[in-house]
Amino acid sequence: MSTTCTHLLGVHLLTRTVVLLLQVHTLITYSSFYTTEFTSTIHASAFINPENGRLVHLDQSGHVLRDSMKIIYPGSQGDAWWDTDQLLVQMEDAIEVFELAHPDKQALFIFDQSSAHASLPPDALKAFEMNKSDGGKQRKQRDTIIPESNPVAEHRGKTQKMTLENGQPKGMQRVLQERGFDVSKLRAKCSPVCPIENTNCCMARLLSQQDDFKNQPSMLETYIHSRGHECIFLPKFHCELNPIEMVCNCYSNYCHID
Repeated sequence: MSTTCTHLLGVHLLTRTVVLLLQVHTLITYSSFYTTEFTSTIHASAFINPENGRLVHLDQSGHVLRDSMKIIYPGSQGDAWWDTDQLLVQMEDAIEVFELAHPDKQALFIFDQSSAHASLPPDALKAFEMNKSDGGKQRKQRDTIIPESNPVAEHRGKTQKMTLENGQPKGMQRVLQERGFDVSKLRAKCSPVCPIENTNCCMARLLSQQDDFKNQPSMLETYIHSRGHECIFLPKFHCELNPIEMVCNCYSNYCHID
């Protein structure tokens, strides 16, 4: 039997008014000792509270009335692999369970930096998906507010439409010019793609570094806030803040013993 444990989704602690929960995603692959034809994958996602254990709603006798854990069986002939859509469905259920189990308290969800947690909505601002010129084959993006950090003060705080009057999407050149940038000497995009640390090597990189493009809430963050709860994200490349190793060791030891 082999085990593969993937990422930790979030952590939650307990105070008088705020409850922190830890969401663990574990991927376990079972392979038969006797044949290579049998392989089964189980993906379990659950919220864990250090004080009370798994996020569940109990009755007065301690029996589980509702559980926030989700289990799927992904694979070519099974369920779809875990993604943002499934995460948001679980979050809806988890918050309902939390509010039943902890009335009048606020949850603080702590997540790592996985792609599912950072997914932006379909109308998000993405400079590298824009054309240089207006129209053409480019996605429509949501309207925005020119940030207070814009170098030309007179444009700060103004609403910026991301489409023309005829409904066609604006290109990068127009969007930047409306903010007061001189882009006459900039190429549309670098090839190969320029480093993220660059600031004004091309229109796409310059626009992507503006605060309204750079600091967009993910769909996960937006949903949690809409329900009156909070979330934070662990910094990248700091595994010591993420108890994934303890989770993996626990499951590995359990499987080896069995």
